[in-house]
Amino acid sequence: MSSRGFCTGHYQQQSKGQPLTPLRKKRGQGAVQDMVRRGIIECRRCGEHKPVSEYSKLNASGVARPYCKPCNAEHVRLNNYKVTKEFIDLLLRFQRGNCAVCGDAHTGGRAMAVDHDHACCPGQGSCGNCVRGLVCDTCNRFGLGWYEGLRPELRTFDLLNKYLADPPVKRLRAELALLDE
Repeated sequence: MSSRGFCTGHYQQQSKGQPLTPLRKKRGQGAVQDMVRRGIIECRRCGEHKPVSEYSKLNASGVARPYCKPCNAEHVRLNNYKVTKEFIDLLLRFQRGNCAVCGDAHTGGRAMAVDHDHACCPGQGSCGNCVRGLVCDTCNRFGLGWYEGLRPELRTFDLLNKYLADPPVKRLRAELALLDE
């Protein structure tokens, strides 16, 4: 037992301000390897039993990652950009399910990319405050990255300039602040 009468797992939940929820038993490597042999693995996040093909590559010892591909992508995305799933869902609704730059509808499949201002947080992750919007993979890879690398006098695309000057997250946070008043 840890301090305050909680086990370590429940103490960690309580100290992070999370609701106390039942803890799952840890899986030993033997249990996971047995699941791999059977071809079905239980995702540690969603709890669904899915085929091995729904998981990222197995490591050298043959153990699959603990999360299925969709859950792993969400886990990485939320941790890298310091935003909650609820905020991403709200932002997607605010953008009417469309890419914030080109306006193409998100049709499911691969999740839209979380765009952030690399002047604030260079690299892959973000502090959360510089998140600008959700964009399709094409706009993220070939539009914004290229455009922001140009010298300011060469940035003449109105569509991209409008997005960069007034991103959806800025407008969403302004609306949420008005609701809080």
